[in-house]
Amino acid sequence: MTLNNLGLLLSNNNETKRAQIYYQEALNIYRALAKKNPQAYNPDLAMTLNNLGLLLSNNNETKQAQIYYQEALDIYRALATKNSEAYNPDLAMTLNNLGLLLSNNNETKQAQIYYQEALDIYRALATKNSEAYNSYLAMT
Repeated sequence: MTLNNLGLLLSNNNETKRAQIYYQEALNIYRALAKKNPQAYNPDLAMTLNNLGLLLSNNNETKQAQIYYQEALDIYRALATKNSEAYNPDLAMTLNNLGLLLSNNNETKQAQIYYQEALDIYRALATKNSEAYNSYLAMT
């Protein structure tokens, strides 16, 4: 978790290359841990993949960003199937991030599909807790 947090800190300070190094190290560790115990480590693996996707997307490395987002999305879909209350917020966030990436690449039809799915999830979340999710609903 510390490597991921350090990557996030550096990313927020626009130290992209250093952030990527820490995220990549965290990713390698989480991949190994998730192979042995997916239930315990897949959430952290997906979070790191999403963070790397965001970093690379902001750095215009769109192909690799899309790969990371897609892998995070696959993991979050599986996690949300088992525990939607815990993982639907992360699933919606990743869908929104992927939609934004595709929209910025003029892949509007596919972006719209991801945005719509994120919107549907955020609507459901907002009906249960409007204070926490209305801002996400408006953003999507």
